[in-house]
Amino acid sequence: MKPIFNFVLKSIKQPTATAKGTAVYTDKTAGDFTVTFDKIPTEQEVYNKLISFKKKYPEGTPFNNGNSYISNTIFHRFNYTGFGCVAFAFELSDAAFGDFPGRYSFDFKNVRAGDIIRLSNDKHSVIVLKVEGDKVTIAEGNYSGSVHWERTLSLSKAVEEWNYIITRYPQ
Repeated sequence: MKPIFNFVLKSIKQPTATAKGTAVYTDKTAGDFTVTFDKIPTEQEVYNKLISFKKKYPEGTPFNNGNSYISNTIFHRFNYTGFGCVAFAFELSDAAFGDFPGRYSFDFKNVRAGDIIRLSNDKHSVIVLKVEGDKVTIAEGNYSGSVHWERTLSLSKAVEEWNYIITRYPQ
């Protein structure tokens, strides 16, 4: 999956008791656009949403490149169809972040719950469940043809093994 858009956060206003928050993004292809929100999800809220998918996709559920998912929010209203591992990661990400668009990052030291990591020479996507010290716990679809929960990656090996991150946190 090669980067399609590279959204840059231009400004953000936190919500108040009387007004929604706004995040203004720009991209050379998509131009400027604004996302309104009531609140930015916490990492714990993101984790809880992601883990809730264990009911839909228990460990070992068949999930391969025959599975697809269309997201119209991760790349700001551009309908992107993902297959296999990408479909799984995008479905969970959309559930956790709603309308917040994805932004590419190479800042591996700041990976958070809900971030999508592209790895294996740009051939596999996983979603982060939690980060504890050097351990990044992930969930993934199309891991040997099925869903796998709670495999761990080493943060200290990220520069060697990860290609990039897609984050939807606006800050």
